[in-house]
Amino acid sequence: MCEDIMRITEHLSTGRLLKRFGIWPFATTTVILTGCTMLFPEISPPAGIPTDAKRLSVAMVARDHRCEPSVIAIDREGRSALVQVTIRSEGARHIFSIPDLDVRRYIEPGQEITIEFLAERSGIFKFGCTRFPWISPLDHKGKLAIK
Repeated sequence: MCEDIMRITEHLSTGRLLKRFGIWPFATTTVILTGCTMLFPEISPPAGIPTDAKRLSVAMVARDHRCEPSVIAIDREGRSALVQVTIRSEGARHIFSIPDLDVRRYIEPGQEITIEFLAERSGIFKFGCTRFPWISPLDHKGKLAIK
């Protein structure tokens, strides 16, 4: 009995099922037509800014799939801080991402955008200006230090 079940499950691989039911062409066409923006949409943190929040702004330049400056220090003085990051993209399309703060925005070449997020906790957070919707180990990472 167990041998029969093992023989059946060996023949049912995901690739074979997708090929058998013709899903591969559909999936490939969907990814090509919609691009990665459908799979990895922009993420903006929720609104709800306290009235006593400290307001801070930072200017950055995205070029060669990295952001300058690569280190940002923010002192929120023990209260919430509304941080506005203005990024100008030069040369190519960039994706600015701070995964731990649920921030991801696409920046087209020559475009300047402002990203706002609420810094309510201290820590050191990695951010990236990459060509991919995620920060891979090979991409240039920056650090955001919130005190």
